[in-house]
Amino acid sequence: MREEVLLLDNVCKTIKGKRIINGISFSIKEGEVLGFLGPNGAGKSTTLRMIVGLLKPTSGRIEICGHSIVNDYVKAMSNVGCIIEGPDLYNYMSGIDNLNMLASMSKDVSNDDIISSVELVGLKNRIRDKVSTYSLGMKQRLGIAQALMHNPKLLILDEPTNGLDPSGISEMRNLIKKIAKEEGISVLVSSHLISEIELICDKVTIIKNGTILKNADVSELLNNQEVFWILDDNKKGKELLSEVWALESKIVKDRLEAAVDSAKLEEINSYFLKQGLLLKYVDKKHKTLEDLFLSLTRQSEII
Repeated sequence: MREEVLLLDNVCKTIKGKRIINGISFSIKEGEVLGFLGPNGAGKSTTLRMIVGLLKPTSGRIEICGHSIVNDYVKAMSNVGCIIEGPDLYNYMSGIDNLNMLASMSKDVSNDDIISSVELVGLKNRIRDKVSTYSLGMKQRLGIAQALMHNPKLLILDEPTNGLDPSGISEMRNLIKKIAKEEGISVLVSSHLISEIELICDKVTIIKNGTILKNADVSELLNNQEVFWILDDNKKGKELLSEVWALESKIVKDRLEAAVDSAKLEEINSYFLKQGLLLKYVDKKHKTLEDLFLSLTRQSEII
């Protein structure tokens, strides 16, 4: 069973009398990649700052590898590497000098650790060049090498593909997957690029106005597709979906709509026929993570 690397349990944050974060809970296990999504002002940055100890939660628990970020900060943070608001680099120095300078501040980073992190991010051939000659994508990879030198269990990346061209985005996507799958490091990715989160992440947490709208496995979410039926009795079809499969559905004009696991659609259609319903029309639409994100955030506005 994989170790739980990051745990947030009923975490709240109040600033100047205003509740910013409302009892959020989520977790990441060893080797998992979790996408942290939300519109601007949702509470993503506040949450990340609490996880790395820059802000203290008003209540609730934040633990990294079982160590409280509040009561056991040093041990908790020894397991974390992070890049928040971009990597902190000196352009006039070479890549290796940037890494050596940071490593000199820690007794736990060896020369082998530095070399391993450089090779992992794919900068071996350019590591002795000045950072001023690096592309933005190379600077991001050097920042990740910095974050990985002390062999953390958790890597936190805030907008890692921000400003990158398509090639740089693809390289970053592959690097994040490699870090998780080959190195067993858990990764928390905060991003506005929902399509990239869909391609990279095992799990997703969607937050708005300091409240979590969804915690789920990406594969399970994407197995659901939006199905449209026109039956001779849509009301009866709606009742059957609720009673037999516990599915929420709605009747829009002349059609019945529901989000259905793709593996169950044939079974549902067969059951409708056995119950004497006439299927006049059936269609389906594959739902993307962006569809889900927009649906959830718009619903919360209506509520």
